[in-house]
Amino acid sequence: MAKDETTQHDPNGALDAAWNALDAGDVATARRRAERLDPNAPETLLLLAACCRQEDDAAQAIELLRRASRVDPEWATPELWIAELLAAVPETTEEALRHVERALDLAEEEEEYLSALALKAGLEAELGEVDEAKRTLADLPPPDVALGDAALALEIADLHMALGDAEIARDRLRTLTTAEPELADAWHALGCAAADLGDEREMRDAWKRAWSLDAAPGAIREPEEPLLTEAEVGAVAEEALAELPERARALLRDVPVVVADIPAEDDVDGGLDPRALGLFAGTAHPDISNVGGQPGLTQIVLFRRNIERVAEDEEELREELRVTLLHETGHFFGLDESELEGAGLG
Repeated sequence: MAKDETTQHDPNGALDAAWNALDAGDVATARRRAERLDPNAPETLLLLAACCRQEDDAAQAIELLRRASRVDPEWATPELWIAELLAAVPETTEEALRHVERALDLAEEEEEYLSALALKAGLEAELGEVDEAKRTLADLPPPDVALGDAALALEIADLHMALGDAEIARDRLRTLTTAEPELADAWHALGCAAADLGDEREMRDAWKRAWSLDAAPGAIREPEEPLLTEAEVGAVAEEALAELPERARALLRDVPVVVADIPAEDDVDGGLDPRALGLFAGTAHPDISNVGGQPGLTQIVLFRRNIERVAEDEEELREELRVTLLHETGHFFGLDESELEGAGLG
């Protein structure tokens, strides 16, 4: 039973009104409206679990979902939600897999079935069961069939990439970009798949499309208050550089650190990932004596919007800024990606 089917058991519309409040982000109103409902009905328990999920109370949400599943053991949704919550904790991956397998057995709606399939494959991949994960994904519709849910299609394409099936991922993403031509995330993922396959032309075309959509006015909603002011970003940069040995800091003294929103169009045309977090531009220190590098042409650029995109809060933003800056200083000193990865700066 899906959320929108519960209204048939809600003749007065109280349950539907509670869901509408929750969808609008008003958890308090959703809870007040839930008080008018049967507290032991599985639909009410699911609603209350959704409120707990909104409040990041996973333990209480799981308890409510277990109750809902006991009351209605043929309903797939509580089992799927339990699996999703357990999947967030590495120690409960195997338990999550058991619940998602039960959800698959119970699912009646295509969207719920496909979500369960994707989650099952992801859990199998986390457990190192790569062949099992591939077999699970083989039960999906073929790549040229639009799945109808863009977020789910992206998740599935990411799974194919993680499992080493970049060609299948590319085919699914081609289908998705045809169905959702204004979805920048899909174009970016398509560029990543093409890059993995060595198709530079498609990579550049897809990434340029993603850049154009990202750069469009209003494409990224700016917060009313930035997580960090320009001065705070500068302070984070200073703290990161202070971690380096004194000799390294001296060599970096003439290398400016610049903050930009997103990469420049020319850089993307040249093959730079439009969602890159940072860029070292210019002559690496080991090459300066050979090519006569000019400090004025060498700089490190941090891309604020791209870093904010991957950071959920201020603490994570500070850490992403730190790691990105140290990563790009590594390029200045001549380190390649594999060496930076080995140093924990990938």
